[in-house]
This record gives sequence, C-alpha cells and structure tokens, in this order.
Amino acid sequence: MKKLVLVLFLIAISTTSFAQELPFKKEVPSDSVALENQMQQLASICDTQNLSELDLFKFQVIRGDYKDALHTIQKKIKETHQEERIYLDLYRHYVEAKLSNDFKETFKDAYQNYLIESNDVQVINLDKILILRDGTDYFISNFNDTYKNITAKEISNVTAQDLLKKYFLSTVFSSTRDIFFEEIKQDHKRRYAINDSIVIPMKDGAEVSMVVVQRKGNSTAKKSAILVSSIYAGTNEASAILSASKGYIGVIANTRGKRLSKSDIKPLEYEHTDVYEVIDWISKQAWSNQKVAMVGGSYNGFTQWASMKHKVHPALKTIVPMVAIAPGIDYPMENNVLHNYSYSWNYYVTNNKFLDFEASNDFKRWNTLKNSWYKTGVAFNKLDSLDGRTNTLWNTYMQHPSYDDFWKKMIPYKQEFAKIDIPILTITGYYDDSQRGAMYYYNQHHTYAKNPNHYLLVGPYDHWTAQTKPEESLRNYKLDNAALINIEEDLIYQWFDYILKGKSKPSILKDKVNFQVMGTNTWMHKPTLSAMTNDTLTFHLSADKTNDFYALKSKPNNSEIKMAIDFKDRKNMTNTDYYPWPLEKENINLKDGLVFKSEALKEDLIMNGSFLGNLEFSINKKDVDYSVIVYQLTSEGNYFHLSYYIGRASYSKNREHRHLLTPNQKTQISFDNSKLISKKLGKGSRIVVVVNVNKNNNAQINYGTGKDVNKECIKDAEIPLEIIFTGNSSISLPIWN
Repeated sequence: MKKLVLVLFLIAISTTSFAQELPFKKEVPSDSVALENQMQQLASICDTQNLSELDLFKFQVIRGDYKDALHTIQKKIKETHQEERIYLDLYRHYVEAKLSNDFKETFKDAYQNYLIESNDVQVINLDKILILRDGTDYFISNFNDTYKNITAKEISNVTAQDLLKKYFLSTVFSSTRDIFFEEIKQDHKRRYAINDSIVIPMKDGAEVSMVVVQRKGNSTAKKSAILVSSIYAGTNEASAILSASKGYIGVIANTRGKRLSKSDIKPLEYEHTDVYEVIDWISKQAWSNQKVAMVGGSYNGFTQWASMKHKVHPALKTIVPMVAIAPGIDYPMENNVLHNYSYSWNYYVTNNKFLDFEASNDFKRWNTLKNSWYKTGVAFNKLDSLDGRTNTLWNTYMQHPSYDDFWKKMIPYKQEFAKIDIPILTITGYYDDSQRGAMYYYNQHHTYAKNPNHYLLVGPYDHWTAQTKPEESLRNYKLDNAALINIEEDLIYQWFDYILKGKSKPSILKDKVNFQVMGTNTWMHKPTLSAMTNDTLTFHLSADKTNDFYALKSKPNNSEIKMAIDFKDRKNMTNTDYYPWPLEKENINLKDGLVFKSEALKEDLIMNGSFLGNLEFSINKKDVDYSVIVYQLTSEGNYFHLSYYIGRASYSKNREHRHLLTPNQKTQISFDNSKLISKKLGKGSRIVVVVNVNKNNNAQINYGTGKDVNKECIKDAEIPLEIIFTGNSSISLPIWN
C-alpha cells in the first residue's frame, strides 16, 4: 500500500512539474560561466519525457552528464547511415573532448584522425555542410535573441526546451568552428595541390581570378579539366575538389572583379567573352589534355551557355548546366514580370570581392523594404530610394523591361544556337525556380540546331536539390525512392566519364528526355518533349458556380466571369499562393482569385509536360499581369500544387516588344511555357485552376495604364481593374494515357 501511495505521489509531482512554470532568472549574456550554470540547472529541472533521442543527448550535454551523453550519441550513430552522420560525428567528438582534460587539443586530434580515416567524398561533404553552409553565427544569434526576449521570471517547459536546444547549438559550434574549419582545410592540403592565386588577363584588359585543384599522388599524365565559372567567389572550392577526387583537374573561374581580380564587378555582362578566354587559357596549360567540360547550377549554369554565344571553343567537349538561369528570360523577370528578390542579390554579389552574407541574410531589411514599397505604393524603380542607398544593378534592370539587346548579348540568340554541336546534359526540377530558364536553352537549342546531342533530366527537385542530391521529402511531399539519385557526386561524373573517357553512358539516360513520374516510383524516357504526351485534357472556364468554386467544362460556353482588383487597397494582396510551398496542403485561399473545379477524373492519368493556356477576356485597362495555378484536388481532399504560370499580357505574343491591349475589347492571350511536371493523377481526383491578377509585395504591380510598369505608382490606381473572362478561355493539361 505504501509503495502504491509513493508511486501515485511521484506521478503527481511529475505531472505538476510538467504543467507548472519553471523559475527563470536572467543572467548577463556575456557572463558565460553564469549562463552555463543557469542552462545546466534549467536542463536538470526541465521535463525530458517526450524528447527524441537526439534532443535527450543535447540535454545530457548541457547538464554535464557527458558519459551518458556519449553512450546516447554512439547508439544514435550506429542507427544512422554514414551520409547522415556529419553532425552526429561532430557531437561525438565534442563530448569525448569534454571528458578530457584539454578540450581543444583533444577535439583537434580526434577530428584530424576522423578526417584522415574518411574518404575524399566524405571530407568534401563535410566542407559543403560545415563550412560552406556554416550556421554558427545563426545559432549564436538565435539563442541570444531568444534569451533576450524572455522577460518573465517563470517560463513554460516548452519554452525552456526550445531555449536549451538553441543553447546547445550555439555552444557546440561556437567552441568548435575554428578547429574543424582549420582541420578540414588542412586535410584538403594533404590530399590536393590547390593554387588559388591565379589571375589571368582578358583581351580588353580586365582580370579573372582562377583556382586550380589537382589530386596529389595521381599520375603526371595530362588530364581533362572540369570548369566551374561562377560569381559566387569562395563557395565553389568543394566542387573543384570533387572533380580532382574523380580524376580530373578542378578549375574555378570567378566573374571579373571577384576574388583577386582588380576589375569592376559586372554580373552577367561579360561572361559571353570571358568564359571563352578562360577555356582557351585552360587548354594551353601543361597539365591539360585540351579537353574541357563545364558544370554548375543557376548562375554557374548560365555561364556555360554564355561561353558559346559567339562560337564553341574547340577544347570545350561538353557542358552540364543545372537549373541554369537565362538573363532577361527568367531572371530578374519571368515572362517580363520583374520580381524583387533580385534587388538583394545585387548587394550579395557586388558588395565585396567574395560574398556579403550579412547583407543577404538581413531578412528584416528586405522584408521591411518590400512591405514599405507595397504599403506606400511608390514606383518600383524607387525601391533603392526607400532602402536609402543606391542599387546600381537594379537601376540598370529598370531600363530594360523587354528582352532587348542588353539581355540578348549575354547568351546565344536564335541562330547562334545552331552552331552548338557538343553533347549537353541539362538538369532541372519540377519546382526549380529557374526551370523556365533551363528549358529556354533546351527549346532554343532544339529549334535552331539540327539533331542536337542534348539530353534532359528532370524530376521532383527544386533549385537546390536539382544540382546536388534530393532529400527524402521536398516541401512536405515524400519523394519516390526512384527520384533519390545523387546528381552531384554520381550522375554528373558518369556523364563526364562517358564523354571524356569513353565509358558507358549513365544508365538513367535511356533516351534524350528522362523524367521521374511522381507517385509511380518510376522514370519515363522519351526521344523528345512532345513524345511525353499522347493526349490532352482541356477545360473551359465557366460561370456556373457551386459554393466557392466555378465549374470547369469540357466545351466552350457563353459564360462571362467577372473579377475586379482595387490596386489602391493595400490592406489585401492577391496571388499570394502562387509559389508552391508546401506542395500539398489541406486548404487553399478560395477568396484569392477565380477558383475553378472539374468533375472527378474517371481513370488514372499522368500529367506530363507544361500546361497550355488560352485566355479570352476584356479589361478596362491597357495591360494586366495575370497568373494561373493548377492543383490536383486529391480524392482525400488535399490540394497538390502541380504547376503555375505568371505573365504580362502585353508581352504574350513577343517578349521583345510590348503590344498594349485595347480597353474593353476582347483579346486572346496564349501561353505554353508554364512549369513542366510529371505526376500521376489518381482516379477520383479533380483539377482545380486558379486564375488571378498579380498584386502583392513580391513583384511589380502592373496598374494597366500602358506606361512603363517600373514607373507606375499608386497614383495610377484611381480606377479599379475590371476583367471579364469568357467561356472560350481554356486550360489544357498534357496527358499520358
């Protein structure tokens, strides 16, 4: 009976402790000893019953229970795959060092041995994760900000747990960063000969800074070079080291003005001449076998195409552009709609010879800027006035709203694609922000070149994972196992071995167009983009309405669907669900735009490719920026974001020349370059289409006056926009039956 009473008493105490507030007396943050004691005490009284094994380890560390912590982390490491143990291994070395009499020396020796025992690729991944994506400063500021914002003398268990987890990260990384940074760099020097002090002249007198990496201990035979041409100075060394570890010479060329170059920094403008000259320099080096390949993503994908604008250098044997931006096509504007994210990027890459992470990560500044712009309604070209500093690149972009000669000089244009006759592997993703840039190059190459040796690989990846390695989930959607390929470390070098060494072609490239069908755990392989589909599912907009949904009909009809947008109203925004994040959700905003829903699908279908739009409407303005989002409404009632399109009506016929609309007169606007996707749509699913006008704080607002949209402001918003879509408007989905 006494034992039962004792058990009940302990349960009551435990329950009370979990529910009650914990005492909290704020210390001076700079007093590390007092802070450590406070966190130790807090970790001792904080409830840990529902913690994960890893979080329990963190609490054991903070409490100073290092032997228990070591046992916990060793068990966790045994259960974790090698590739996912980078942080866990770091934590293990940290705890082992804490158990020693000399923390720094013990950690240094342990980590040094750990690196020696790791293979090339493992160390490269340590570099990319721990150095290139170093989060130490964030961990420190995150803890400090959280601690500073606590004003109460008592805190909840949840608040305490959150604070302690942040303290763990702040403490571990701040005390080890300098050590593992140095040890990883020293390990690179042990394995590789790295020359990072090369500066070569361009024909016009400018300078380009170079890095060359060779694997030590290999034969002295001449080798092929893998070139990364990048504006992101200081971030591509791991890529060059990876190339060296794979048996090539790794080379980095930074945009003129970056790294050691004394030239002015000019993003985008000179790559079309500079990269060609860099390739020429490589081909003349003693270690070169006169074979050069290029690789890289985003800006580093653009530079590959830029190098071939005037002609293909004889030494350039292949390129692998991943998620490549196309200046004037998808950056800084998409279908002539200029987004404001490029505003902060300009400072990131031009503020110094390397990269200004402090400016780039100043999210408060950028959010304040775009919100202020939206609320005040000033012209888009006045953003830097609101920001209080001059943004030279931004002001340059403002002068070129159409695809004019400023943009055309940067990459191949029309017939200039015809001479590109080397093998190419283009890689992009269904949710890659630069997909339309990557596909622009692909489509233009096929339009102007005869039977190009050009392969395409595309899957459920975003801008980052399409150039590295996809994780198990993307924006809350669990990927098929078939999609989990290692692009950066395996596929790319299989391709290089195929082209440069005569080895077998990568097995996944079974045809010219290779794409992963979401929801089927399979890939499909077709000779052309058009071969991806064998049917079309066409829906027409209709005024028939049930609750919040208009109907999608199979045939044209006499409907008129009206929509009004008051650009003066800055309390609300439209088109806020345009960007696909997350991919699948329970609800969408049914009050944002015109929402149309189809009947249930009678059979399983695969949507393959880019959906087409043919909108017929009249407006009381001379122009409009519009968007179309396509969802799958699953039989379970969830909305899956399939694809989307945004464009400016006045450029729908030609991105180079603006053709204003005639107010109150019917017009037809067609588009075919929406985001490409491949996904199985199960029987019982419905198609939901959202047609909208763009009015939010992420991009220009087109007031419809016909003036330069960059110069329009809220004074041009006196008359609300009224738009009437007809039942001849249609959305067509490319289908594989």
